[in-house]
Amino acid sequence: PPQLVPVDLPPGVEYLWGFFCELSNGRGYSEVGPMPLTFSEIDAWARLTKMDPTAWEVGVIKSIDRVFLTKAMEK
Repeated sequence: PPQLVPVDLPPGVEYLWGFFCELSNGRGYSEVGPMPLTFSEIDAWARLTKMDPTAWEVGVIKSIDRVFLTKAMEK
């Protein structure tokens, strides 16, 4: 299926996709679908994994999440 076709990420940002995937694996779901990643969840993840994402990196993760949620709701 098209969803499984790999895409090339710009060099240097692959790690942000990895961060998003880690966070997304722990996301909550409701009867209508996936819930957005919250700043609290990102903060907890950062503390537990000893990561220190910058505000820009958190913004990118939240942007990826918005696209993910938009695509998830199209189904």
